[in-house]
Amino acid sequence: MMRVVLTAAAIALASPAMAETAPDAATLAAARELMQVTDVQGQMRALGPRMAESMGQQMRQMFKDDTMPEGLRTELTAAMQAYVGSMDSYFTPAFIDQLATIYARHFTVDELRRVTAFMKEPVMVKFRAETPAMIAEMLPLTFEAMKPGQQQFIAKIKQIVADWIARHPEDKAKLRSPTAS
Repeated sequence: MMRVVLTAAAIALASPAMAETAPDAATLAAARELMQVTDVQGQMRALGPRMAESMGQQMRQMFKDDTMPEGLRTELTAAMQAYVGSMDSYFTPAFIDQLATIYARHFTVDELRRVTAFMKEPVMVKFRAETPAMIAEMLPLTFEAMKPGQQQFIAKIKQIVADWIARHPEDKAKLRSPTAS
């Protein structure tokens, strides 16, 4: 079910990258400094275990009285911890540099320096430190808030795909799961 939602979101957000001029060296350097100050990898390291716990809570809700069979819980917990425990490894220097390039395209060097200075303020240091815990608290609320429309959304996505395949049967082979339609 979540795979369908994520696939639909990926398709909706995917578009060819527009040709952009490369930012100048000073702006890119300022953006890189911002990435360093915000410590993306550290944020992911702190967020990972909390995300795993939130996902575990969501999975437990699939069972009566939120009681998941112990063996299943153990296997799912191990898989989630392995996945989220490695999340910060996805944020390689090359990836972070790509993020910096995006910031450099959207902000001037002066704006980036101002944001970086602000991110160094004690209140922002605290904000970054507290964010992983706050997100972990917010995730269950977000999932719960999305529930009312989730089934309808998933049904709509499945119907759109089924209708597409009915009109374009040659595309059925392109689906990861031929039974998905």
